[in-house]
Amino acid sequence: MDMPPSGIVYDMSNAEYHKQIGYSSSAIKTVCKQSLAHYMAQKPLGDSPAFALGSAVHATLLEPDRDLVFKGPKTRVSKMFKEMYANKKEDEVVLTEVEYHVHNKMCHSALDNPICNELLTHEGRITESSVFVNDPYSGLNLKTRPDLYIPETGQIFDIKTTIDASPKGFAEQVGKYAYHIQAAFYLYTCKLAGLEAKEFSFIAIEKTAPYVAHLHKVSPELMMKSLEKVKETLVTVAEANLTGDYATGWGDYSTLKVGDF
Repeated sequence: MDMPPSGIVYDMSNAEYHKQIGYSSSAIKTVCKQSLAHYMAQKPLGDSPAFALGSAVHATLLEPDRDLVFKGPKTRVSKMFKEMYANKKEDEVVLTEVEYHVHNKMCHSALDNPICNELLTHEGRITESSVFVNDPYSGLNLKTRPDLYIPETGQIFDIKTTIDASPKGFAEQVGKYAYHIQAAFYLYTCKLAGLEAKEFSFIAIEKTAPYVAHLHKVSPELMMKSLEKVKETLVTVAEANLTGDYATGWGDYSTLKVGDF
């Protein structure tokens, strides 16, 4: 098996990054949220409309000079759309007319937000870098790809397309999708790679009108608690790799109680 790259790679495409071996935050989030069994059964996301929209927003905001997003016809089932999709290059995204319009609204919203604009256009910013490290606690190879890194301040940012960018609404999304685990994993791997990584924030952009963009910082307390969970999960995965036991760990049964929902 080929050895993974080591350290920080600045010129690797997103498609090439995903081909590299190593545990990503997505894998660790799945184990945290569900179980080892669910991680083992995990399949690639593919290119669903939601995934394509998110990829398009990322491409336009983080790599505006590459011209990666293309407007297709009205529907994905049309012959023209299928031809455009079949002929697109790696990292290119083809959207329907409506999706392209939504993508434009979302990107404009992010750039119209003074704080988000300052971050996304920061002179010293580094976007879409790839990080590969070996975890000293578990021995696992880890990889991550920060959306936006500002070396000057040690800040890392991740763009999230969401149904609700409000403080309460996005906090619920963080809990539901374990975004806090992702944040801790990113900061942890970047520090292992030697980056000055001090703070993590999300740039949340709504997928429906009014397409609000809002910055959400991860508190030091939440980061510390999440990092403990990340390290615990990495050891769990490493032990499972040794024993071959990828069971759920849920026990024989569970009891539903008042307050569970």
